[in-house]
Amino acid sequence: MADPAPTAPAKPLVWLFAFMLVLTLWLTTRGWHNSILDRHEFRQLQTATSTYWLKTGGYKLDYELPLFGPPWSIPMEFPVYQWIVATLCNTLSTPLEETARGVSVFFLFALLPAVYGLAGFFGLAPSRRLLVAAAVLASPTYLFYSRTFMIETTALCFSTWFLYALGRAVRDNCLRCAVGATVFAVLAALAKATTFLVFLPPAAVFAFWLWRPRWQTRTQPGARPWLGAVLAAVPVLAAVGIAEWWVKRSDHIKHSNPFSGFLASTELVKWNWGTWAQRTSAEFWAVAWENIRTCVLGEVPLAVMLLAFALVEAPARRTAAWCAAFFLGGMLLFSNLFFYHDYYYSANALFLLLAGGFLLAGVWDNARLPLAARGLVVALFFGGQLLTYYRGYAGHLRHPPPPPPGIATIIRESVPPEGVVLIYGWDWNSEIPYYAQRRAISVPGGREEEFKVLGDILQKLPPRKIAAMLIRHDPRRVNRLEFVHVRTTRFNLAAAPFATSEEGELYLPEDAIPAAAARLQGRTFEGVTLNTQPPADPNAGKLQPNDLTGLDFPMTSPRPAGARSMFGIAIGEVGLGRKVILAHPESEISFTPPPGATRITAEAGINAAAYAPDATAVTDGVSITIFELRADGLRRVLYKRDLDPVRVPGDRGPQAIMIDGAGPFTGSVVFKISPGEKNNFVNDWAYWGRIEIR
Repeated sequence: MADPAPTAPAKPLVWLFAFMLVLTLWLTTRGWHNSILDRHEFRQLQTATSTYWLKTGGYKLDYELPLFGPPWSIPMEFPVYQWIVATLCNTLSTPLEETARGVSVFFLFALLPAVYGLAGFFGLAPSRRLLVAAAVLASPTYLFYSRTFMIETTALCFSTWFLYALGRAVRDNCLRCAVGATVFAVLAALAKATTFLVFLPPAAVFAFWLWRPRWQTRTQPGARPWLGAVLAAVPVLAAVGIAEWWVKRSDHIKHSNPFSGFLASTELVKWNWGTWAQRTSAEFWAVAWENIRTCVLGEVPLAVMLLAFALVEAPARRTAAWCAAFFLGGMLLFSNLFFYHDYYYSANALFLLLAGGFLLAGVWDNARLPLAARGLVVALFFGGQLLTYYRGYAGHLRHPPPPPPGIATIIRESVPPEGVVLIYGWDWNSEIPYYAQRRAISVPGGREEEFKVLGDILQKLPPRKIAAMLIRHDPRRVNRLEFVHVRTTRFNLAAAPFATSEEGELYLPEDAIPAAAARLQGRTFEGVTLNTQPPADPNAGKLQPNDLTGLDFPMTSPRPAGARSMFGIAIGEVGLGRKVILAHPESEISFTPPPGATRITAEAGINAAAYAPDATAVTDGVSITIFELRADGLRRVLYKRDLDPVRVPGDRGPQAIMIDGAGPFTGSVVFKISPGEKNNFVNDWAYWGRIEIR
């Protein structure tokens, strides 16, 4: 590439680079205090969890990711990024997530000098190198993922500096540069091996291109082509060797726990590398195109690149074509990872953006084009990229992610720091352990019934170390009550959940409930129901005691001990051919359980006339709750279900209720029917068909 013609001023490009620097800093710091539950939170939470335990537990190679039990370590990548974040947190006393974001943003900016240097290998003037660097900053991928709790920009930065230092070492026979290339190669391979491997084909081609002139002049004094070959090989061999050592070491640790062995590299060959059938499938390329146009290079910038390809000189076209090939090569190398995770484009997007930068530089130096036309091409590229970011990733900033789950806060408040939480239904998602800041044994999906395996893991824990259990039920599970009963009995936990939310049901030991309830008294947690205290009830003060004298209750055993309601309790018919308890909400019927009772069977429903198609008004549903008022004053929810027969056909007719292992009881059991969520009482003609406690 030739130096710029006098008609192509440098100053606009310098200003463009400065503008992109400031804009990138501004964009990457939006939503700085948001939770990390925005995108690919599974991966962010995994990195955050390991960093948290490094920060609190000290630095070690077998760093903790406490998801499966002892030895609490399932090392993935070498914790380069995690160590940096933890060190800064402990040194500066800064929050973990914000510090992690700052480190990621720093590494994005730190790779720019290497990009500048790489552009210099191709004869670009300084201002044109800044144009290439600005093109890198304009990618939606880097604008978004450089602000996440992820290792992507760290590995990318080390890999880019490795490529630059390798080029210097080979071109100049520079031993010092080779040492730098070795250091960066090792750091890149340890930080994220897949990113480093994506850089190896470009490194090989780049090194050969720089080494070839020395080989062609090998007969000249001082050429020493062999030295360049050695300086190119040593960094790669060192990095690959150390990375292989780390993978073998981490695999050995993963296999030491029967639940984490599936994460060993030997078990993930197909997942990591993909298949040839996948690479040649139409679905793969459709997903790839969608990711490219929305995450890496928008449609308008891509059209600009194709136009620029026709306008620039042959050297610029060749360079851009090689860069585009390296981009595609990275995608094909790990086809499955790129298919499922758009953040993997952080590893190879650099090459497509370099291609764009080289083509823009070529257009800027094309003296045959008016300066205004050149400026328009550059403006369309950058404007198109920023518009792509706004339409895509920026939506996560305009619509902030959800806050951390309230159930995790309850676990943190209820479980002692040394306690372990047994988790079902979350596979190996670290969201709950991270926000709860507690070690966990997460039972992988499909292995819930492997009690012997779980027992082998628990043998490595002190007695009663299981301090809580969280169950998120599989919708396909039909034996929910039995599933819970078996586990609460085995692990000495209360039969009913202490708290419930969409994240699951939380069970605590019986003797831990009073202290936990006292600690949480008066506090509310979004999306969580604490079963120790009644939820806010607008009708609580409207219930009046009912006189049950003279009423016959053949459908209950034992007889009700009392009742309260707004509209009275009666015995009547609802078309079932037998007597039922008419209990229009709001109503509560209480029972004194027989000694030793552990099982509840009941039947509830809404009179079919309440939702008849020809009715002038229909019910909007009711809520059924069965709870125990314990002797210690706590409220223990045993069952809860909403009935909405108008919208849910399965809610029509009598609904059977069966609660095994509900006892032993220390207080009365209350059967409550409340109006629907709008507190509308119209046609809420609910009833109890039978109630039995034994």
